[in-house]
Amino acid sequence: MIGPKDFVEALVSRGVRRFTGVPCSFFQAAVDRVIDDPRLEYTIVPNEGAALALAAGAYLGGTTAAVLIQNSGLGNLINPLTSLNMIYRIPALLFISGRAYGVPDEPQHEVIGRTMGGILDAIGVRRRDLPADTAEYGRALDDAFAYMQRERQPFAFFVRQDTIDEYKPSRTDGGRYPMKRIDAIGAVMDVLGGDELVVATTGKPSRELFATRDRPRNFYMQGSMGHAISIGLGLALERPDRKVVVLDGDGAALMHLGALSSVGHYKPVNFVHVVLDNESYETTGDQDTTSPTTDLEGVARACGYRNASTVADADALKHALGKALAQEGPAFLRVKINRLATGNIGRISSTYTSEKIAHQFREAVGETARPAADTGRRRP
Repeated sequence: MIGPKDFVEALVSRGVRRFTGVPCSFFQAAVDRVIDDPRLEYTIVPNEGAALALAAGAYLGGTTAAVLIQNSGLGNLINPLTSLNMIYRIPALLFISGRAYGVPDEPQHEVIGRTMGGILDAIGVRRRDLPADTAEYGRALDDAFAYMQRERQPFAFFVRQDTIDEYKPSRTDGGRYPMKRIDAIGAVMDVLGGDELVVATTGKPSRELFATRDRPRNFYMQGSMGHAISIGLGLALERPDRKVVVLDGDGAALMHLGALSSVGHYKPVNFVHVVLDNESYETTGDQDTTSPTTDLEGVARACGYRNASTVADADALKHALGKALAQEGPAFLRVKINRLATGNIGRISSTYTSEKIAHQFREAVGETARPAADTGRRRP
């Protein structure tokens, strides 16, 4: 196992000062070590493709940045990897976590875990498994840097779980807002009448909704981070007779923020978008997002949402959500919550397969007949 300090210092000694990516629990210790080091910079970006593009910009500016991502985000990387780095011959140092990489894991990681090596091989990106021995890790880095300098092409390390040792970060607990996420989810569900269709984003929001109020009308996302907005939009446009509530997170909403523009353009009157904003990627290690400096309420209004508001306590949440459900949407509700984790939250996969989630949800949607004429859609 490599100590987080050794992991970082080996890169620093080879000229790396900037780190970027989208957090994964496999890299939690390394990222926290970088954040705590005043010599170094961890640049927060909304998605993996943006991380690689940022690293390309850093290279054009004269330095090499390290990109650390979860393998589930590899798809976001392919476009800039093939149409930027490889054709412009811009090297990049990639560390890709190995969720379900030869070992059992959650269902959302199964496909990418068994195919990620083949994907990189197919497009011609050199890769190898990251050694767990510190001395061997150093030699592997030397080989990677030599390859990048010689070929001017990206190089990827696949990082298995427990390759990097633990680290205790120096940041505070982030408890300045009164509500925990699970309490905010409970408040949301208390307001709903029971017939609403709920789409919950991946990670802890889905798991805490499952623990709080499991029902067939809940669609639990277990992957596809950032796409709850678009899933909800498709559902709302297809079934204008049903209220659709999207339970999103700030990191997930920021990942594909452009989807808000589509919602605002088509203006589904039955669409309510709730963003549970704890200013962090809490599920994968509690690293910061950029939400504190982003006016998400203002973004929603600018994109065309009819109503938008921000709340920070349970009473205000219930009042604002009740109002949003009673009015024509689309409506946007930003709920400021703290970063305090809830322990002992079970995994949905222990009860349902992904296929079962989709099947029972579709059946629940079909319990009410689809309207024949009025779509409920409002175009600008």
